[in-house]
Amino acid sequence: MKKLMKYFFIFTLVPTLFLSSCKEENDVYTPEPGPDLSENFETLKDYMVANDLDLPDVLTGWITAAPAQADLATFLDTYDIIDIRSADAYAAGHIEGAVNSSLENILNTAGNTTKPILVACYTGQTASHAVVALRLSGYTDAKVLKWGMSGWNSTLSGPWQGKSGAENGAVGEGHANWLTTPAIANNQTFNYPGFNTTATSGAAILEERVNAMILGGFKGVNASDVLTTPSNYFINNYWSQDDVDHYGHIAGAYRIQPLSLENNEIANLDPDATICTYCWTGQTSSMITAYLNVVGYNAVSLKFGSNNMIYPTLESHKFVTPTVDLPLVTSTPTNVFGTLTDYLVANDLDLPDVLTGWITGAPAQADLATFLSTYDIIDIRSADAYNAGHIEGAINSTLGNIVSDAASTTKPILVACYTGQTASHAVVALRLSGYTDAKVLKWGMSGWNSTLSGSWESNSGATNGAVAEGHSNWVTSAVESNQSFDYPSVMSTYTDGANILQERVTAMTTNGFKGVNATDVLTSPSNYFINNYWAQTDVDHYGHIAGAYRVQPLSIEGGELANLDASAQICTYCWTGQTSSMITAYLNVLGYDAVSLKFGSNKMIYPSLESHKFVAPTTDLPLVN
Repeated sequence: MKKLMKYFFIFTLVPTLFLSSCKEENDVYTPEPGPDLSENFETLKDYMVANDLDLPDVLTGWITAAPAQADLATFLDTYDIIDIRSADAYAAGHIEGAVNSSLENILNTAGNTTKPILVACYTGQTASHAVVALRLSGYTDAKVLKWGMSGWNSTLSGPWQGKSGAENGAVGEGHANWLTTPAIANNQTFNYPGFNTTATSGAAILEERVNAMILGGFKGVNASDVLTTPSNYFINNYWSQDDVDHYGHIAGAYRIQPLSLENNEIANLDPDATICTYCWTGQTSSMITAYLNVVGYNAVSLKFGSNNMIYPTLESHKFVTPTVDLPLVTSTPTNVFGTLTDYLVANDLDLPDVLTGWITGAPAQADLATFLSTYDIIDIRSADAYNAGHIEGAINSTLGNIVSDAASTTKPILVACYTGQTASHAVVALRLSGYTDAKVLKWGMSGWNSTLSGSWESNSGATNGAVAEGHSNWVTSAVESNQSFDYPSVMSTYTDGANILQERVTAMTTNGFKGVNATDVLTSPSNYFINNYWAQTDVDHYGHIAGAYRVQPLSIEGGELANLDASAQICTYCWTGQTSSMITAYLNVLGYDAVSLKFGSNKMIYPSLESHKFVAPTTDLPLVN
């Protein structure tokens, strides 16, 4: 176990898709990509080979089967077991000592382990994605429980029984696209994949790419879909040549094995295609798929492998329902949402509390010295943007690292980004983590110096801020009447409010800024549960997006959260995108799927607005570099 690496991931490098800056504001700041994005791949490739993280290394000793009954005690003593099934499935029956988590949160949960990690899921396939993330993050002895919980106890074998056997595992038998001739396709050489990254070093790129993979979720495809249209995929049969000769293969498949970076077999994959890997069980192919997505390919795993295609013909590698059931323990599911919200209310962390005094504008020139002495300023723009010009005394950080970097502060914290929107996510994280006087720099650095105002200028004003003016989905009718909905279902590895909150805050900063373009919402408002966070008089005066509700102040204690549809994506909009970003971050902490409409009404009806309008500074405050 690499303890140092473990704590590093928990406190500073928790998974995040864009960890290095607040570029999640998207059309706010777009760095110029390098002339050849495959250079990022090569940097990553060199780092992984040098650090024994090539695919063959990752596939060494990565899986273990359930033990014999006589060996159970030793087995349980050997591993810290993480069960990434749903909370309900876990509560209904899990391995003694296992903790419940998810693919998305696997690295956070891993931080609490002291032994080799064993990951259990339903079938072993999603666990394989999780183990790739762990092995590439310092937990190099992490393993998959073979067959998942289906191989532990026959009462849990349904997922495998439904996709294998004589009846359910023969979708390839006699299929026109399961071939024995012609031979498997000859390997070709392709370019490397290219991808954007906010990082520059191999280690930082790897962290970012692992984060992207686990946030992207399990990537699988049904065997029937691949067999029906194999030309939709670049198919890699990950068997030995003898097995291909013996059993046949999917039409058009290649055989690229062991698929190492060091020996450059990776160049035999087409980076412009969807790479579909298949193996015997879908578990090895899931490992490979996760790895390929980390290094920049668009990859999917053929679920259940040959067990779903040619089970009657297979002579080995076949799922068999356990004949001896290993024990399960049950638990009462924790009402995570209820525990969390009770804790927030009891500790004055309800949304109206968090939205009290949360923002401040840039000072007048005469007040600059006092302003600078009042705050510890954290700038979460990219390192390049920070180095090109920042506020005197500011330190550079990221949304992902904001809470850990806050520990070095001694004054109230002021967070600066490009526009104030990603900083709002950061301030929610800080306020929910004990820094209750943290503030957002209003308008971000766009409001500090006119040379940095481009982000706001390109998303407001008469030309760039009128996307809703005259739009058919900007209406003046009454907003929708509020309804009552169920609260979201939230998973946590903890049962107490304080630790649940810490875990949820980490998940929020991990997942990055959650924003949506106004044009997308106006085009398809039915794709969202839209909350207009204005006063009723402002709705009456300006109108609103079609189908919008108005749920305000949206407190836990007042019960307004029940007016949000947890089954939908919650889109909040305000005047500037800054308040809505605060609300969005808070809702994501609570377990909602929430997004903030970027730049708010400044992007939609700027010409009609009578207040709350961005105006470029007329007096530029100083920058240092």
